[in-house]
Amino acid sequence: MLQIKPPVFIPANSEQVQYSINILLFMSDFNTEPRPLAVNALSCTSTGLIHYIQIANEHLSLILPTYNITDGGRRPELLPSLLKTFLESPSYTKIGFGAYEDAARIKDQYGITHKNIFDIHWMAKVMGIGSANVGMLHDVFGEVHDDYTPGRVESDGHVSSNEQRGQLIDPRRWDWETHGSIELSRELIRCIAQDAFATLRMYDNIQDRKFKPGYRRQLTDFQKLSDQAREFLLTSVPRGALLPMRSFYHLLKGPFMSIEMNSVDRDAQALALVKLLIENKELVSGKGDTIPITFDDPTVLSRHVALPGVRSSEAILTNSYSRKIVSETFKCQPDELRLMQDSNMSRKPNKIQDLECFLGVYEWLEFLPGADLDEPEQLHLQEPLDRRLQLGLNVHVVCGRKESALLALFLNFGTMTERFKDRPTETKQWVTQRISRLVQQDVLMRTDGPQGLVRINPALLRLLKRIEPRVFSQHVTENKALIAK
Repeated sequence: MLQIKPPVFIPANSEQVQYSINILLFMSDFNTEPRPLAVNALSCTSTGLIHYIQIANEHLSLILPTYNITDGGRRPELLPSLLKTFLESPSYTKIGFGAYEDAARIKDQYGITHKNIFDIHWMAKVMGIGSANVGMLHDVFGEVHDDYTPGRVESDGHVSSNEQRGQLIDPRRWDWETHGSIELSRELIRCIAQDAFATLRMYDNIQDRKFKPGYRRQLTDFQKLSDQAREFLLTSVPRGALLPMRSFYHLLKGPFMSIEMNSVDRDAQALALVKLLIENKELVSGKGDTIPITFDDPTVLSRHVALPGVRSSEAILTNSYSRKIVSETFKCQPDELRLMQDSNMSRKPNKIQDLECFLGVYEWLEFLPGADLDEPEQLHLQEPLDRRLQLGLNVHVVCGRKESALLALFLNFGTMTERFKDRPTETKQWVTQRISRLVQQDVLMRTDGPQGLVRINPALLRLLKRIEPRVFSQHVTENKALIAK
């Protein structure tokens, strides 16, 4: 036991770990509903291996030497059964900064599935508050009376309050192996323990949206920002296209946010916008997704969501005019289009497979933002209109993508994702072959030779664009110009 307040225990062996966890959980269960506990995994920077797991309540912190009691991590079965039961139990809420990363490390090293965890870093992001470390978050949600100083360690193992001296301590990344002489210094342990106790108090303040006195939030009209985000998505993403939520999250870090905003705040506000759009039903969860995004569970970023409306490729097939155009282009009889519903790819003729590939590629070439970044003529967009006409440049530049970028998007998002996960090599070969066939058929074009950009034949594109309302097409053009800026 280190004589600091609140007290910190560092058990030496497996039996002491089991005994001390028993005491901690007994103390936590005094209330009818157990209070959350702080859990941190302290790993070595050079190896990535977890050396300590910290568990703390409001009165006591345990720093458990899991690396030592498992023979350097080689025998995870030596971990006390109570520690494994606690981490896997959904009855106890475990919180921390970077808790989701810690859970992944614990599973990799010890085979334990960490359950019922909340990451206060992501919880704050949902509110539009960015943070790179516990100290930054403490400036926003900490208690005034907390004596929290993320100190700096000197060569002799002592912590200095002088920020110009010493190396900044990050307890989760401290190189325990090369700094063994100061591994158990009281000053370093105090810094580690402070993280846990500050985290416990900040968790309640984040839940209650209670800010630290004196903190002033950046003035942001979230309603106006969400309207801009909705307009941006509606004119940039195919409506009805089911994409991972992380894709929308990254898209919303884009062009309509202030260029003066730092990357941390931009990141936080994008996640807050995604949450707001889902709550307002501007984004709709996939049919198979029964878990709503809530303030308590802000990092379910693997879910798929969609913009309401008809997907652009489906609009082509449901519109009689555009349906006739693609039938003629791919030499299909109208009744042959029903073959697209066959789940067995081998039973589909080549022309139907070509059409399916084109409909997927069409969206990634024409609707999603970012294609302009691959556009080699982008520099000419700065030229005045009369100058561009004089140079013989197109007034309307059709978007194109590098084939590698197009393949990455097509295979990792949308309709091809599941097939690519199950049969990655075969699926990639299929898409590459189809793109080559579409180029040969003049449906797609490559600019500047084999290594150039892939784009849709402008003549075909003009025909298909007739299905889009004039106002919508104007928004798309305006939005692409906004991205270019």
